[in-house]
Amino acid sequence: MPLEAGNNQRQVWTVSALVEFSRELLAKTLPFVWVRGEISGFSAPVSGHWYFDLKDERALIAVAMFKSANSQVPFELEEGMEIILGGEVAIYPSRGKFQIVAEVLEPVGWGAFQLAYEQLKARLDTEGLFDAERKRPLPISPHCVGVVTSPTGAAWRDMCRVWRKNSVPIRALLSPTHVQGTEAMAGIISALDRLNRHAEANVIIVGRGGGSREDLWAFNEESVARAIAASDIPVVSAVGHEIDHTIADLVADQRAATPTAAAELVACSRQLLMERIGGIKRRTRTSVSNRVLATRSRLQESILQRSLGQPSRLLTVYRQRLDETFGEVKSTIDRQFNDDQNTLQTAAHRIVSKNLMPMTLKTRARANNAARRSASLLQRQLDQQKSRLATTVARIRALSPLDVLGRGYSICERATDGTIVREADDVSPGDLIRVRLQKDTLECTVQSTGQGTPPQPL
Repeated sequence: MPLEAGNNQRQVWTVSALVEFSRELLAKTLPFVWVRGEISGFSAPVSGHWYFDLKDERALIAVAMFKSANSQVPFELEEGMEIILGGEVAIYPSRGKFQIVAEVLEPVGWGAFQLAYEQLKARLDTEGLFDAERKRPLPISPHCVGVVTSPTGAAWRDMCRVWRKNSVPIRALLSPTHVQGTEAMAGIISALDRLNRHAEANVIIVGRGGGSREDLWAFNEESVARAIAASDIPVVSAVGHEIDHTIADLVADQRAATPTAAAELVACSRQLLMERIGGIKRRTRTSVSNRVLATRSRLQESILQRSLGQPSRLLTVYRQRLDETFGEVKSTIDRQFNDDQNTLQTAAHRIVSKNLMPMTLKTRARANNAARRSASLLQRQLDQQKSRLATTVARIRALSPLDVLGRGYSICERATDGTIVREADDVSPGDLIRVRLQKDTLECTVQSTGQGTPPQPL
């Protein structure tokens, strides 16, 4: 109300009174309004409150949104974002500033949840939390599976049913939590922490059944995503239905379309595992067998080709060995003879110097006996070496193709590549073949092929 009134009914207000009157008038006429505009000059001080201007092409109005209200906004405000807000039109008394105290806020063109999802997804992707390089492989046959879900939900029952049906020899360790509502985010983080601290599970499934976006929103929270990324144990995310994709799906080591699919993914049946092992064994055995057969065939062909090509090389080697043996025997005989001769000469000198005839006779007899024993020993050694040499030569001749050729046989090979012809089917009419005889070689052309009379043994 005005403080003064003159004859002309002039009303004079104090500043405080005018501001208070305006506040009351606005509160009565505009108790709650919805306003659409573009964010400008956004700031968020340490108090947690938000301050910004809402503008359009022709006007601007200040907006304040206190922490108790903005904590319910699921997305981040950005400069230039077009929004619709609801709140009370008021005046800030100390400055006389016209403003809106916002209570609710939503984006234009985007749903609030969708915008929050896209913002968080872009930020975590930039940090590298979705990179394939940081994803860990799952154990092939886990002995213990940790499960983060509601103990009363369908997801837990579905997973247990899969494991019972497949007779999977694993232990499921449930870490119970709420999976929707205001307590879900903190509960999921706590359940993950319990499983990591106990360290019994070697894979973790985080999930729940399907629902609305609001029901699944806990799995789109940043704190839940970071808890999954920080887990020391590999995590499989199985949230909602196949068409649902959450931030948890993107940051987990692997995504499963449903909780049932997650149960089948982390625990293959023993029968399937044994089938895989059996298949690997069969393939390995076949591969090794084929390699052995191929190597054996190549080795046999190589040995035969070498033997047929240069049979005289073996005889040359054994001749050299015989010469070396003969030289060693002769050297031994000469050395023994010189030793005996020296012994006789020494004994003779002693006899001459001492004139001991009896000793002379005994020494001479000893020398003669030693000479005979040496000669006999050396003769036996020489006979043994000759016998060994004769046996070796006989073996070489028996193995040599030349000896076979000398009995009237021949060796037939293809003239083009030297391959031995063992059967008529190995050549065709018109092919050039080479026939090896004992001393000569024939170049022939195949006129015809067919089954003939098998050769008779000699």
